[in-house]
Amino acid sequence: MKKDQIAINTLVYLEDLHAGVPQSEMLDWVHELGLKTIEVRREFIKNDEEFHDIKTKSEQYGINVFYSVPEVLYENHQLNVETLEMVCKEANEMKGSAIKLNIGEYGQVSEADLKTITKLLEKYNIKLTVENDQTESNGKSQKIFDFLTEVKQLGGPITFTFDIGNWLFQGEDPVENAKLLQPFVTYIHIKDIDEGKNTRFLNEGIVDWKTVMAILPKEIPAAIEYPIFTKEELVAEIHKLIDL
Repeated sequence: MKKDQIAINTLVYLEDLHAGVPQSEMLDWVHELGLKTIEVRREFIKNDEEFHDIKTKSEQYGINVFYSVPEVLYENHQLNVETLEMVCKEANEMKGSAIKLNIGEYGQVSEADLKTITKLLEKYNIKLTVENDQTESNGKSQKIFDFLTEVKQLGGPITFTFDIGNWLFQGEDPVENAKLLQPFVTYIHIKDIDEGKNTRFLNEGIVDWKTVMAILPKEIPAAIEYPIFTKEELVAEIHKLIDL
């Protein structure tokens, strides 16, 4: 994998997040690693000023910003328009290029929904992706496949973030799901998981992540997304990806 494809999700710095370090400072650390993409987590944004601080750093270093949002696109079978516009605006304020949501409770994707989504994404110059999280409501491959198929059939602008480790929380096979969902994938979350559902360093869990990576698109960004407690350990994980 090319180094420029590797992203850092700020969950990597979980201890620092809990200690109150603003995510804007973490752009300094990503720059020091020689990487070009950071994934900022909305649940750790401190205040509106941080959006401006992240934008300033991203422009200074030429770092691409993704925005991880723990909200749903659909609620009670209705498009969550206010939330979508709010997070699009926030992403735009920090010069973000993409936002990531969960699908939520949707009944059927309509042309009207996709027209609304497309208008917002164009207004704020943002891309939209959905992810398989660790919950049964948003982590099952069949629901995700059905949703993305409907979106694609209607020409919609939504793609998929494939979280390699999260499938184990549903008792599903990451390799088979990579084959199923590969046409929709534009971003990858990389993590290894053990039998107790704990994150581990790559090659120390039970996830066949290398096979998954061989199936998924080759030229897309992939984020390290699990807590790592020293710079030396993080550099070692980065090199495992470079050596793929």
